[in-house]
Amino acid sequence: MKKIWLCVKKNTDRWLALLWLAAFCVTMLPLLYLSRYAVPGCDDYTYGMKTHGAWLDTHSLAAVLRAAAETAAEYWYRWQGTYSSIFLMTLSPGILKERWYFLTTFLMAGMLCGSICTLVYAVIGRYVCVEDRIRPDAQVDISAPGRNPAAERRASRRWRILLCVLVLCFLSLQTMVAPSDGLYWYNGALHYVFMESVLFFQAAALLTFCRMTGTGQKARFLLWAVSLLLAAVLGGANLLTGLQSCILTAFLELYLLWTGRRGRKNGEDRKNSRMTAAFWVLSVLTVNLAGFAVNVLAPGNAVRETTAEGMGAVKAILLSFYWAAVFFTEWMTPLVLIGFLLMLPVLWKLTENSRAEFFHPAAAAAVSFCIFAAMFTPTLFATSSEGPDRCKNIMRVAMYLLVFFNLLNALGWLRVQKKENLLRRMIGNAEESYAFWLTMCSVGMALLFLFPANKNTYTSISAFRSLVNGEAERFYEENAQRMELYNDESLPDVTISCLTAKPYLLFKEDVGNEGSPDYWINISVVGYYRKNSVTVVEGTPE
Repeated sequence: MKKIWLCVKKNTDRWLALLWLAAFCVTMLPLLYLSRYAVPGCDDYTYGMKTHGAWLDTHSLAAVLRAAAETAAEYWYRWQGTYSSIFLMTLSPGILKERWYFLTTFLMAGMLCGSICTLVYAVIGRYVCVEDRIRPDAQVDISAPGRNPAAERRASRRWRILLCVLVLCFLSLQTMVAPSDGLYWYNGALHYVFMESVLFFQAAALLTFCRMTGTGQKARFLLWAVSLLLAAVLGGANLLTGLQSCILTAFLELYLLWTGRRGRKNGEDRKNSRMTAAFWVLSVLTVNLAGFAVNVLAPGNAVRETTAEGMGAVKAILLSFYWAAVFFTEWMTPLVLIGFLLMLPVLWKLTENSRAEFFHPAAAAAVSFCIFAAMFTPTLFATSSEGPDRCKNIMRVAMYLLVFFNLLNALGWLRVQKKENLLRRMIGNAEESYAFWLTMCSVGMALLFLFPANKNTYTSISAFRSLVNGEAERFYEENAQRMELYNDESLPDVTISCLTAKPYLLFKEDVGNEGSPDYWINISVVGYYRKNSVTVVEGTPE
């Protein structure tokens, strides 16, 4: 045991990152396996009606895409302006065959984890850890001529970034406010989780583009083209993500203009100045704003506004700060706090040789809180509420990333100041017991995760429970019986029984008869499967 501990202490970053990678993969197994029991539901039928019909009639992907475009245009005029979301919402895997619906979970989890990983690597690799060469004042071990300190430093950096990425992805997936909407329901997940992931990819592309100014012309052009395309997509996303994208790109543009002007005064190379990057980022911002304008000015939005009572813009903005404070304190649970404590000495090490420009922590925190609060404004303005749980899924993920980058910035700023204070001493103590600190925090997170007070607190625990007690399988079997009737062309009128199994992660709303609140789902199912009627009865239908 002692030898193992000594081995871990010698290469803590590598061993802890590998341990976290193994643990993360284990927690993903029940989450992904449960997807085999997921079935289409609710708006999957509503938005997929034309595309499903096009596939049944032609089995042509071109016809399906035309139907998707028609649906997006139709809804833009009569319901909502989120053109890119609606286009993609019509392309559920279930329109080809219900058995392909399980791909929803893989797509959403993959997009979320992939985008978080890309953004974190872009920020740390391109902005914080930019000194890969040995600094002039570095101590070189001449007794070990085979060593390459620069390569060792880069390897340690990669393990540390991987550890941070794994902690962020773990928290994002396991603590979703409504994991059923974020991972197992295509329409809800596509509109929010998928689009927020697109925003993270765009942010990573833009930040990388700005850092590559003056070098790698082909790579820079590709990054700019990708950012431009994603800006058009984000303009037609949900209003939370669309507004967030405009705000972040505008902040980047203003920062480039401000620092670029300052750099010219200091005699920096004109070709490599940030003014050049600002010109290209401005085109991305223009596309972003144009797309968002097309979104919010859609005629369909006026129709939808009649179904809910909104509030004034000023009141919505002020209340956004209130709700941001409420949910920030609510979502900073013990598991989340320990996760950020775990990353604290890791981030401190990542800033060790950094020559990046860090902002004052108070200013960065204030801006970040405003960005977080802005996510509450659209739903408050449109519906006088802080938003449904599927909105809070992406609010919570965005909060984690904002806290992470604020910690990174604050620690980097603290290093640059080189002033002795209580916080610096505390981080120094954690760094001295680095392996012990990371191990204890990891153990603490494991205990909180494995023994929650509520069985549905964490996604994988809830998924594992539904698999073990058989309710997921019963849910799928009951829905499979329905789908067999739906797909039987000889039955114009279908009678189905009520669902008895309702797993927390898989069940949303059930089909209702005329007069019930869920009758709208009945109408969508009738149109989707081309039936005359669908009737729901208690027990087994005759």
